[in-house]
Amino acid sequence: MLPNPTRLILFTDLDGCLLNKHDYDWSAAAATLQILRSREIPVIMNSSKTVPEMTQLASELGLAGNPFISENGSVICWGSELDCGVAGGDALACSSGEIEVIGASRDEILTVLKELKDQYRFRSFADLGVDGVIQETQLSHDKAQLAIARQGTEPLLWDDTDEHRTEFEKALGKHQLTLTKGGRFWHVAGQTSKGVAMQRVAERLSHPDSATLTAAIGDSPIDQSMLDQADVAIGIPTPSGLGVNVGPRGIVPQQQGAAGWAEAVTQLLSRIDAAASAQQNSPPLV
Repeated sequence: MLPNPTRLILFTDLDGCLLNKHDYDWSAAAATLQILRSREIPVIMNSSKTVPEMTQLASELGLAGNPFISENGSVICWGSELDCGVAGGDALACSSGEIEVIGASRDEILTVLKELKDQYRFRSFADLGVDGVIQETQLSHDKAQLAIARQGTEPLLWDDTDEHRTEFEKALGKHQLTLTKGGRFWHVAGQTSKGVAMQRVAERLSHPDSATLTAAIGDSPIDQSMLDQADVAIGIPTPSGLGVNVGPRGIVPQQQGAAGWAEAVTQLLSRIDAAASAQQNSPPLV
């Protein structure tokens, strides 16, 4: 049984979770999002998408004003309803608040990738350009442009052998860069992760006088760091099976995509409500 929190914070990946991977539709989760809004439970997007992409999605999903985590933990956009005095990092203006870049900048990453291009076969977003990103993602032209507008990461398609990828990862490490597998792409970033950024946001949204429960939803290995940090880990199945470890207290829905997201969140809320009811009905200790 879950503890009875006074505040739940829900962190979620997007593609393959809140958004269907094949068509980016989220209508199956719309009613559940409304329930979360009515219960004043903050939903924090934590995705590989860029700040412009996520700012647009926040408006569409009814999450405007909430902070969100972009580029796999490399960028935090602090929502406009929060105090935006960010300590450390690079503070930059964004349409929904203020952003903080953690780790390496994209320019630094591209400089290193250029040095490694002669030794390994890969295609990053800089190589693909807008047309290549459209071909690989089926995004519209406008959305592909938003996807390329990165600040702290560079996605790439790996065209070389697994053995060379291990060497490539070691070469990146010498420059304090990391390589992580996402749903479609490998992602090069600085020394950060979805889990690191999630911790920063959770600490800022938590109140010292109340108990906070964190839940995280993901479907691919790049989400594992935030699932490991969460009190409750939720793994959304993929067509090839479950790609994350949720542990003994985790939740795995039967359905995929937005429908699975709604199913899992509903189960989570039921667990929390059951814990609250049990606590209210338990006899006093003295």
